[in-house]
Amino acid sequence: MIKTVRLAGWITGLLLALPAWSQTTTLRIQDYPGLGNFLVRVANANGLCEKQGLKCELKTIPAAPLGIQTLLSGDLDVAFGPPEVVVQAAHKGADLKVIASGAREPIFFLMAAAGLETPNAGKGYPGMMQDFKGKRVGVTARGSGAEFQLVDMLKDAGMRAEDVTIVAVGAPNTAFPAMVNKQIDALVLFTPMDGFCEVSKACRVVLDPRKGQGPADILNLRGAASVQTVRAEFAARNPKAVEAYVRVLREAEVLARNPAQFDAMLKIARDTFPINAPGGERVLEVALRNSMPGFGADVDPKALQHAAQYLHSNGQIDRLVDTSRLLQR
Repeated sequence: MIKTVRLAGWITGLLLALPAWSQTTTLRIQDYPGLGNFLVRVANANGLCEKQGLKCELKTIPAAPLGIQTLLSGDLDVAFGPPEVVVQAAHKGADLKVIASGAREPIFFLMAAAGLETPNAGKGYPGMMQDFKGKRVGVTARGSGAEFQLVDMLKDAGMRAEDVTIVAVGAPNTAFPAMVNKQIDALVLFTPMDGFCEVSKACRVVLDPRKGQGPADILNLRGAASVQTVRAEFAARNPKAVEAYVRVLREAEVLARNPAQFDAMLKIARDTFPINAPGGERVLEVALRNSMPGFGADVDPKALQHAAQYLHSNGQIDRLVDTSRLLQR
């Protein structure tokens, strides 16, 4: 009888030490070439998902619109991308929930090819946008956050989207060759393109919202520059897994933003996205240093609502979306 009681107590203690659910929950999460969904990479490298009873399985989908489509088809559990794409999907009737961020600071910046003359650069924004009139400007995909922000840059400068030719060039690993091969004259994209430009000199960053440059509409996205999104029915069926995932991201943020952890973070970047080209390690180092201040798990509701407001004011959606309904409570 004493042995039985002791065994029962041991089992009870073991169960209390486990996460709130006994079976590991696999989350299929969108990632991108480059630094990608970096907080999840940090979490995986440090066993944070396993600690919360999760398996965080990253899937590379290089454009936010495709990520949302894959999410809605049921082949992805967590999409990661700009709030503009989420708002567009909600505007069209998609039942979504924003559960966290990942990159709170602006993620897109404008680059010019090395050979492109920019006589108005000295004027700063918005006058500098005149240098891109009639030029081919690359974005990740049509209907992407990069395109929405490019259009906003142009309109805020008194120009139209039709003043440039918008070209879909994908993620940095395909966009950089397009720039080098002179298929495009300029580019609105995310890191590590800043690293590629600095190391290769094939391009240069000419407008960087991370430094407070550009239209107010983009700067006001700080706090929700890229968000983690699930289907509403998934959130309703898996509340504990969603809560655990948010805890994982918050723990990863503490590591990712700590300057003392830079070398460890750089190793994660190199291990998860090695750039096997001359200067590749330096490219990632530059990109990571530029990105570290922006990593963050929590969403600013005002920034998320601003994404809807500027899409509406620019005529990219015909009614204002109440993003408070998108936020997971």
